[in-house]
Amino acid sequence: MFKSKKKRFIALEVNAYIIRAIVLDSPDINQATLYEQPLQAGIMDGDVIRDEMALYDILKDLIKGWGIKRYDVRFFVPDSSVMMKTFEHPKELSSSKLKGYVEMELGRTIHLPFSQPLIDVYDEKPNDGEATLFAAPSEDIFKMGGILDDLSLHPTISDVRTLSTIRFMEKVKTFVADKSYLITDWSINGVSISIYTPGKLEFLRYQTIDSPTQNWQSRQENEKDVMCFYDGEIEEYRSLLIDQIAEIDRILNFYRFSLYKGEKAVDEIIILGDSPEIDYITSEMRANYGTPIQYFDDATIQSVYPNFKAKHVPLLGLVLKEAF
Repeated sequence: MFKSKKKRFIALEVNAYIIRAIVLDSPDINQATLYEQPLQAGIMDGDVIRDEMALYDILKDLIKGWGIKRYDVRFFVPDSSVMMKTFEHPKELSSSKLKGYVEMELGRTIHLPFSQPLIDVYDEKPNDGEATLFAAPSEDIFKMGGILDDLSLHPTISDVRTLSTIRFMEKVKTFVADKSYLITDWSINGVSISIYTPGKLEFLRYQTIDSPTQNWQSRQENEKDVMCFYDGEIEEYRSLLIDQIAEIDRILNFYRFSLYKGEKAVDEIIILGDSPEIDYITSEMRANYGTPIQYFDDATIQSVYPNFKAKHVPLLGLVLKEAF
């Protein structure tokens, strides 16, 4: 949706608790600079901007401190806004023409629950008559793009967080051909759930974890790390996590028995995220599921990119999108 010829850029993530960034001035990812800044309650509603002026003021100070004025910026589409839909198309249409086809068919043969969407199309097997549409309300994306533009930055790429995560996992050869993976990406206030068979994203859903922002506190460890912790009885929050883990079990059963009539199941579950309770989540899922589980911890990432941690996986995938 945006275009620029500049080489240096920043991959930016903004959620209800933290602003996180990877700043690159060269093609060497391990030479990148990392930043993390706590974000006070009320500026974001989940992953959607609530107070534009407050976010503008905070980013203005950070841009000056980080020295990134006039950089290109890549950022995520809000997880809660994204929908995925498979559609049929004439087999003779090339992959490059599918986006234009979707734009013509919106409101006719292809229907979305919001007007003026921003769309992207993924064509796994060209000329097979089927492709996947990703769509999100343009308002949410242009709101962030407008703030960045007003700050003398250049918004160049907006991406679906799950696709960035998968892009990174493809890069580090996580997947085995013909195996199906359920990927869970846990934050404090939500979990992104997807099912991926190499080359094909089969399922995508974002589920909110309804924990009030004021129940969480943050502590700046250094310019690269912010620690978040629950201010209260942690079992209250963990009960919400158990509900989400139970929902994942229902998704596994839906995939196996409703979509594939018992003939195919998820082969492996992948757990990642920046949730402070990620160890508890991993322990509970291993205790409750027979499906093999792989946890993307810091050591997993640092075996490939020594200067990064597991919480940087989506941003690293965003860096790898059309990188340099």
